[in-house]
Amino acid sequence: MKSLLKWVGAVAAVVLLAGTAVAADAIAAGKVKGVNADKKEVVLTDADGKDVTFKLGEDVVINRGGKEGKSDLSAGDAVNVLYDKGVLTWTARYVLVQEGDSKDCELMYGTFKGYDADKKQFSFTAGGKDSTFPMGDAKVRLNKEDGKVEDIKIGDQTIVIVEKSGDKTTLKAVMVERK
Repeated sequence: MKSLLKWVGAVAAVVLLAGTAVAADAIAAGKVKGVNADKKEVVLTDADGKDVTFKLGEDVVINRGGKEGKSDLSAGDAVNVLYDKGVLTWTARYVLVQEGDSKDCELMYGTFKGYDADKKQFSFTAGGKDSTFPMGDAKVRLNKEDGKVEDIKIGDQTIVIVEKSGDKTTLKAVMVERK
């Protein structure tokens, strides 16, 4: 009986450790179906018509028209959600509402690769694909404070907002949360 309990305990430990290892950040897009403020949850309907529930994290940032806050989601909002894909729950970290000035904007999440000061180009890797954008007037934030692209370190996990217009993609904002 003791060996069975040890075996069950070992399996439970492996499952818990494996679950934490696979937790990762991802991006979802769709329309807000509903918001439950009491439960701090939002339900998103994706392009395939599938409903997905996200917990709103303690430090969630909701960007509506370039203004960031902790709340301001409504049913029918078109959004991009950066979330932590946990084992049991998905927790929203950053929500971009696609309206007004950000109507044609999208979130990207990846790793900072470098900055070419001579060409004023920002490079990062997202989903295994390298991308390079002219910095232009893009805002840079480090730990929720205004910063400079030179403050970002190679390898930093980076949230990027880009605006897509036809074949042209413009960098709008670069955000890094460093612990």
